[in-house]
Amino acid sequence: MATTPAAQRLRERALALEALAGRLHRLSVLSLHLAAGPSTWVGPSPQACLDDLRASRGRLQQQVEELVQEARRFNRIADDMDAAAAATGIR
Repeated sequence: MATTPAAQRLRERALALEALAGRLHRLSVLSLHLAAGPSTWVGPSPQACLDDLRASRGRLQQQVEELVQEARRFNRIADDMDAAAAATGIR
């Protein structure tokens, strides 16, 4: 199926979001909590430090998933735009 310029722009944005999500997902900071121990903590307790690291990891992972979902939404909209253009013969 041919694509409209507007749909192509959305697909390009989706690819950019997916690429960013992939880079974020591969960050070494996501495994930082695995290196945390009594000798690496800062704050009231080693457990509090570990809890903070895990919470930060969880927030980052949620934001990565939101980027992926937005990319999927862009692709669905682009597909709908192309289908509508094909049905009406508009390009």
